[in-house]
Amino acid sequence: MTPHCWQTLKFSAVLPLVIIVCLLLITLSAERTTAGEKGPKIIVLEFHGLRREILEESLDDLPNFREIIKGGNNDQSYVYLPQVFTTIPAASQPAVTSMYTGLYPKRTGVVSTIWFDRTTYQIRTLISYSQDRINNILKAGGVKSLFDYVGESGKRSMTAMLMLTKGADWSIKSGTFFWGNASLLNRFRHGKWFPNSQYVDNKTLDGFLTGHVSAYRRSLEGIYKYHHIVPDVSVVQLLGTDLFSHFPVGDFKERQASMAEIQKHYAKTVLDPLMGRLIQKLKELGIYQDIIFVLASEHGSLRIKKHIPEETLRRSLKGHFKLPRWGRGNSRADAIIMLGACTKEVYLKNRQTGKWMDPPRLLADIKPAVDLILANPEVKTSMKAMVIRQYPGERHEGLGESDQWWLFDWRGYQAAGGDDVAFRLALRPLSELADHFELGDYLVQGLRKQYTRETAPDIKLINKKGYYFERDFDKYGHHGSYYPDDCIVSFWLAGPGLASVIPGQHVHHAPASTLDLVPMVAYLLGIPIPEGLDGSNPLANLPTGSE
Repeated sequence: MTPHCWQTLKFSAVLPLVIIVCLLLITLSAERTTAGEKGPKIIVLEFHGLRREILEESLDDLPNFREIIKGGNNDQSYVYLPQVFTTIPAASQPAVTSMYTGLYPKRTGVVSTIWFDRTTYQIRTLISYSQDRINNILKAGGVKSLFDYVGESGKRSMTAMLMLTKGADWSIKSGTFFWGNASLLNRFRHGKWFPNSQYVDNKTLDGFLTGHVSAYRRSLEGIYKYHHIVPDVSVVQLLGTDLFSHFPVGDFKERQASMAEIQKHYAKTVLDPLMGRLIQKLKELGIYQDIIFVLASEHGSLRIKKHIPEETLRRSLKGHFKLPRWGRGNSRADAIIMLGACTKEVYLKNRQTGKWMDPPRLLADIKPAVDLILANPEVKTSMKAMVIRQYPGERHEGLGESDQWWLFDWRGYQAAGGDDVAFRLALRPLSELADHFELGDYLVQGLRKQYTRETAPDIKLINKKGYYFERDFDKYGHHGSYYPDDCIVSFWLAGPGLASVIPGQHVHHAPASTLDLVPMVAYLLGIPIPEGLDGSNPLANLPTGSE
């Protein structure tokens, strides 16, 4: 047999196998592509820090938002949820984590923006160059995100989100260079080392649509071009409203403008044009008609009425409690004070045992700290309420402990002379907090669902509306408070694709929660709603396209 014949025979024997492999790969690819094309496509637009009334009251001035929500002829299907409660605290990282996991903070492990871990003696913050600390906490705790659930159902997801990307098939995160440019731009234009809000939102939308520099293949356009699919769920996190509310640019401060006025201005001048770009790109790709938009926010925003120096509590406790300082780390201190805004948290060690995981003694450790705090007139002027941590089953000092917190009646305590008996009598059931706040019952539940045993402080001060602990007295707006402007936001579900699932225009007046985002998205996708979530599906009783 000649070499040529031998080669021909070998090729003939291998050719069927090659054909079979190619057909198999094509079939698998087609199946994967088809899986990505079935059903509606959901884009979550998270407008960070947007107050609940901004879109509702401004649609006539926001033509692109109006098209997304009501369509060109005002006949498009939508669902409006005007009473969506965020989780406590109403702060960026914990609220976002809860919204995209459907779990209260104590279950996600992201209990606050900054907290003290009694087991490691570390102060935990969520800011890092890699922007992966939330993802790492969720991974360590085995906590699933919206993107995990979407992937488990056989669907695909992408995100242009700064804070949480765990489980997404494609993610585009802004890096240090991106935020450095944003801060430098604001410094150059307005003399403030704070990220320029318009720059941040523009670059975020650019990243989502076409990618940053080398991230084209992970952008919406790149995924569509190279994978021939549209992700079933996409999240775009626009942080500019929050940034602009902290430091509005213009004469807002001089005019003492309201927070609603400031945010409406930003929505009209920045966000609405961005929505126009988004609509145009989706139409260019030929996918706009299939899109369901979820327009959401994870907390609101308030104008600051009074700044309180950040060092106020440190000055009160210094000299009586060992605080961390140069040469004395957290493990050797016996009091840790967290950075504060609308609340202030104090962690106390049991000074008898010297152990952070031992409950501090009520009269020997907590009462002296309370006395020092109340001796500061600036604290009493700004404080609305004080709560003190309980340790059910651990501390035996003659008082039954069965809840996570007591409400401390500090006014009654001081009026009664401030002795040991008065201190005990001032420890009131947490349920009485409802008498002090418009959202009392919601706050009681939120406090119970915030901390783990290892991360809970012993004393928490809750300020009056608009009173904030701050280092930067130029800051105009803030969030994280226990008042409606921060705690109640709104969701809109809209877009051309919604009619196939929920036809008609609906206003869902019943209270809902940011925890409901995960079950709502699962419902819209037609996949099983994950079990064990703290959120529920408020859309269940609305008419569906199949009825």
